[in-house]
Amino acid sequence: MDHQRLGRRVAVVWAQTDDGIRGFVVPADAPGFSAPEIKHKWSLRASVTSELVLDDVRLPADAVLPEVTGLRGPLSCLSHARYGIVWGAMGAARSCFEAALEYATSREQFGRPIGGFQLTQAKLADMAVELHKGILLAHHLGRRMDAGRLRPEQVSFGKLNNVREAIEICRTARTILGPTGSPSNTP
Repeated sequence: MDHQRLGRRVAVVWAQTDDGIRGFVVPADAPGFSAPEIKHKWSLRASVTSELVLDDVRLPADAVLPEVTGLRGPLSCLSHARYGIVWGAMGAARSCFEAALEYATSREQFGRPIGGFQLTQAKLADMAVELHKGILLAHHLGRRMDAGRLRPEQVSFGKLNNVREAIEICRTARTILGPTGSPSNTP
């Protein structure tokens, strides 16, 4: 595959072959390839998801990923994607926390900002603790990855924890934001 094509959009496709499961780099402009977007998803709505359609697609021999045979390749990709979710969940949680904090310092009730009330302060403190614990966990997993010592189950634990805590941080932020945090008031 010539290097000019590598600057273009591609799909990595894992498929069963006579030699076992192999990975292929498929240029998005290959004849017979299409990737229609899946609309009205119930989850992962913030990201684009597409169906990969391969209709008599022909690839050169060098389109196959070298030295990767079996499930090790796709499972390795899955672990890296899950590691990205460990960070992404904390990014979403941080955005919600910051919105709630800004609102709590500017929204006044009974003559003072709602952030001056102990219940709101406790919510913000708990959110900050869980947010920073999740970020520290993501850093720790990143250090293990850089050292080549990150195991798939550690990534799974990190994803479970950070997604779970991000959901709770976002729910708590909505209790602080009140009606301004409802879906009908968001763009």
